[in-house]
Amino acid sequence: MVQVFSGLFFLAISFSLIIVLLVISVPANLDTLTSFHPLALFFSCISAFLIAFYWLYKGIQNAIRVLSFHDKSASKSIRELVFPTGKPAPRSFLVALGGGSGLGTLLKGLKEHPINLTAIVTDTDDGGSSGRLRKDLQILPPGDIRNCLVALSSSESLMSKLFQYRFAEAGDVSGHSFGNLFIAAMTGVLGDFGNAVRESSSILSIKGNVVPVTGENVQLKAAFSDGTEVIGETAITSEGKRIIEIGLQPPSAKANPEALNAIDRADLVVLGPGSLFTSVIPNLLVPEISEKIEKCSAQIVYICNVMTQPGETDNFTAVDHVNAILEKTLLHRIDIVIVNNRRVARALMAKYEIQGQFWVAPTVTWIEDKGIRVITGDFLSETDFVRHNSAAIAEVILSLLNEPKKSKIR
Repeated sequence: MVQVFSGLFFLAISFSLIIVLLVISVPANLDTLTSFHPLALFFSCISAFLIAFYWLYKGIQNAIRVLSFHDKSASKSIRELVFPTGKPAPRSFLVALGGGSGLGTLLKGLKEHPINLTAIVTDTDDGGSSGRLRKDLQILPPGDIRNCLVALSSSESLMSKLFQYRFAEAGDVSGHSFGNLFIAAMTGVLGDFGNAVRESSSILSIKGNVVPVTGENVQLKAAFSDGTEVIGETAITSEGKRIIEIGLQPPSAKANPEALNAIDRADLVVLGPGSLFTSVIPNLLVPEISEKIEKCSAQIVYICNVMTQPGETDNFTAVDHVNAILEKTLLHRIDIVIVNNRRVARALMAKYEIQGQFWVAPTVTWIEDKGIRVITGDFLSETDFVRHNSAAIAEVILSLLNEPKKSKIR
């Protein structure tokens, strides 16, 4: 209350100075006031007014803080009356589909912006820790889900670091990450993988939602150019042959209702980045997902990879990535493709070429010939690895969200 009284005191002084200023500005023979300089008095008046405002502001804030201990609803009403915030601006809805580290890179760049974000994650992984847990416990693979949860976590908290901690190569838990084991244990406790993901999301205080594309235990099945067929994500990538057809086993997997609802609300649907045949395309092999995206009012954006991937996209250009999506899934519409056009530094590129990975050529004209809008730019982040620059990609995505909405497609 002392602060309030101080504010009122200085407010009285400021008004008194204003009156004096008005009086001396009137052309009259006021000899008693000729010693006051009008400009000096003006600044004194302003100073007193600002001091008054400061103390009133602080005093009312403290009064509200004290009141909140006794009546939170009254405190909230008074705060809104004195310090109106107005109606919050409506947030855009964005859905991102993918898996692996590529989707995590995108999510990290988007999570700090005021958007409603849902990540729809593929669940066909059958290798490493996820594959072992999937086989031993008959649960959905948690690895890609875990990566997205950590990417959307509020901060680099201890729990985030724990989720990514991987046990050393010793004992029964060798190679497992703590987060995978945690999600597996939570599934056992709650009896449902979806509930386990939701509870894990709360623990990590993530900024958005992460949902598996389907609740069914599905696997990838691929046919190659030499006529052979294999089942399993790991087996497909290890073959190193050109993929002619790819599908799910079983082919009629039902979509996660949460994923369908998110697509319904979406202002923008983003595919990728990530492994084309084992992270991006698997989501689109769920019939209901592709059909829902095809008919949705949102624009569909594909973020093309910056490097080829051995055993999946050998010798692929950007237009080859686009063709694979349009020809090998039930989705036949892509509105925008985001393509990196900066070449990787020669020294770093040499390291990748040894492993059979090469820069993806933009082939902008060929994509535009399909009636697809192409956004090019420097989207590279180069350290010891070549990745997308999450901040640069996020900037493009946000600009697309701010563009005028098209009429609904139904």
